[in-house]
Amino acid sequence: MENLMLNLNIESKPLEIISYFSSELFIILGVILNLLFFLFFKRKLNIKRISDFINCCIFIINSLILSSILIKSSHYLNEFNFTILNNLFSLDKNNLIIKLLINIFMIIFVLSTYKLTRKARFKTPIINSILLLTVLTSCILIQCQNFILIYILLDFTTILIYKYASNMRIRKDNIYSNDFVTIGSFASILFFSFYLLSFFIKDTTQLNIIHLCMALSIFLKIGIFPFVNYLINKNYKNNIPYSVLLFCFLPWIGILAFNKICDFINYTDEICQITLIIFFTISILYFGIFAYKQKNIIKFLTNSNYCFCCFCLLNILFFSSNELSVKYSTLIAFCFLGIYSILSIIKINTKTEKINLVSIKGIYFNNRLFALSFAILLLIATNIIPSSIMKYNIQILKNIYIYDKLSFVTIISIIISYILILFNSIKIIQNLYNFNFKNIKEKLKRKTTLNYVVSIVIIIFLIASINL
Repeated sequence: MENLMLNLNIESKPLEIISYFSSELFIILGVILNLLFFLFFKRKLNIKRISDFINCCIFIINSLILSSILIKSSHYLNEFNFTILNNLFSLDKNNLIIKLLINIFMIIFVLSTYKLTRKARFKTPIINSILLLTVLTSCILIQCQNFILIYILLDFTTILIYKYASNMRIRKDNIYSNDFVTIGSFASILFFSFYLLSFFIKDTTQLNIIHLCMALSIFLKIGIFPFVNYLINKNYKNNIPYSVLLFCFLPWIGILAFNKICDFINYTDEICQITLIIFFTISILYFGIFAYKQKNIIKFLTNSNYCFCCFCLLNILFFSSNELSVKYSTLIAFCFLGIYSILSIIKINTKTEKINLVSIKGIYFNNRLFALSFAILLLIATNIIPSSIMKYNIQILKNIYIYDKLSFVTIISIIISYILILFNSIKIIQNLYNFNFKNIKEKLKRKTTLNYVVSIVIIIFLIASINL
């Protein structure tokens, strides 16, 4: 590891490349172990515990490795930039931090949901193998410096998330979701069709229109598209792990991918900007209105997250690739992960299929820590409690206004959508404290200490990081 940091300016040696890919190699090792467990020990129920333990250990080891590289790079070099395969992949401090955060995200995900994925009918080693591969494609995507390869890796990530969910289905003979397959396939066909068409177009205006269509297909791929998105799939409502990956992790990775793609495609052309501003304005209003109308909490969180992601993508549109959008999207992803961690407590303790307002009504009187954590995370996400999310929200809003003062309609749409999301958040929090003595809920008795720890740590981090 030290040789890697001290010899970055000379030709890469095999051992240095192995050190560079050490976290990815551990992930591949974890996939092999999980597959071996499934093939030879799948009838033993204890193997599910071992599989979860291995996944968690791999993510922890990777976090330690990446942290050590980051510390060494800061100590030995002012600027850390390592490239291989003719600059096809690169590693700098920003990429290191994002890879580290992806692994931390998955540690939290495993600790929050392992009781939901350890049911007898679920193939836990297979699910954990797919989760490791999802992290692998995401980490490689972060380091990739090739436009088309970035999209291919994003495509693989969505397919792996689908396979994760399909291995948690109850019926063995049916695919998990026709809607997911249709949307994902259509987005890929559109993207590659326009990409091939770009080789035959010489006119600048036509080429900008093609790039615009490619951007829209990327938004469709990650679900940030009004009227047609992954919310039309009904299977996520009773599958929290799937919801976390599809509605929290995928939009985050999609934003990171689009942020890198903007290094290769310039969207400062007037046609692209006007069209995408209109698209994002409609999307923000659409998701804000639907978030306000939702009684199902998973749907509410998804619409809210999509609304915030559109806001983040708007900043990328105006300022191309930038760190502010990366930081904001990362914090939003972790905030919603904390909320899903709290919702997992209900799923673990009850037989509730859909988590709605009735599911959490009056829960404060028996589970005060649940109500407090859930309320604080919602208020942080909606910018009521000061946090780093509020800080970056204000900066992005200021950037949009300074860049184009005529885009006041978009700014008004953002404010209206945020107010609508806040109103429904207050309604949800109110249900935590309202109850009927005749229908008072039983205390959540099953052990969920890790879920509470996760939410509290995320709350402390989001509030404390406002000074960073």
